[in-house]
Amino acid sequence: MNTELIFNIFPICNDDIISTIGFRVHEHSGTDEEKINFLLSKVETDVKEMGYIKISENFKVKLPNGEEVIGLTKERFNNLQHNGTEGILYEPIFQVFDAPKNPLSVATMFVDGEIKITKSEKFETVPKTKFTEGITESIPEHYLKKFMTENGFRLGDLINEDFIEAIRLLFQNQKYVSCAKLLMAAIDTFAFLDFGDVKDNFKNWLTKYCDLSKVKVTDEQLWEYRNSMLHMTNTRSRKVMQNDVRQLAFYLSESEIDFMTSNGEANYFNLLTLINEVNNGIANWCESYNSDPDKFENFCERYDSIISDSRYRQIQDIKKP
Repeated sequence: MNTELIFNIFPICNDDIISTIGFRVHEHSGTDEEKINFLLSKVETDVKEMGYIKISENFKVKLPNGEEVIGLTKERFNNLQHNGTEGILYEPIFQVFDAPKNPLSVATMFVDGEIKITKSEKFETVPKTKFTEGITESIPEHYLKKFMTENGFRLGDLINEDFIEAIRLLFQNQKYVSCAKLLMAAIDTFAFLDFGDVKDNFKNWLTKYCDLSKVKVTDEQLWEYRNSMLHMTNTRSRKVMQNDVRQLAFYLSESEIDFMTSNGEANYFNLLTLINEVNNGIANWCESYNSDPDKFENFCERYDSIISDSRYRQIQDIKKP
């Protein structure tokens, strides 16, 4: 049976960036499955004897401090791998060894000096997309580093940047319905961060940290308002339609208007009053971490799963042949 050149590939990742590819070449015969198993059996020894190539200069990452380095993030490598196009990174290796077209290879991540095998997964051998010649990525500064000071963690500033600024912009530009919808989504997130993904966390957050009597609504009414606004952009949830919970509608005023209580169909609340009370709730919520620092561990674990404008990774200059 004829032998074939097969490759153990080791993307070397440090601080979430891959700038070097390790490799080891073998000649082996057998079925593809037998060759893959052979390469996997050689991972532990090959990683100690591997050669190296640098990632192409077409792949760049802009760090939070403004420095630009050659490489790509682990997340972007995973994109290429799932699309079957990560071979563009290995092409210099294949060319040196005059490998056949579409050579068989196994990639094993080498992260911060250690082999990382959490599971074995087979990816597409036929590319799902065109090969990418180059990517420029931008990594935002980590929120823990950005908002940590000598006096402690500035949680309020983090929440303001990731949530309240967008709500404020919508309000200032008179996009009041969108503002109300985003406010409901923000309360959802605050509740998840504080209580986890549990039943009634939305209502519990409002009850614990806000004084809804100032808004003249109940937590149950606001929950039903949230459901219909986020899912249908109306104020008629199932419970409202069944007359189990009073329908809500908002008005806008610098101060409370006494006669704006109800039109017979819906109870009115002042959107500005609700925004101000949620802001007060945020202040109370932030203070709770000073009185109970043990909560911060759960907060960080949950916040790491949150996406936001300030932490969204930018990808530019994707070139395809």
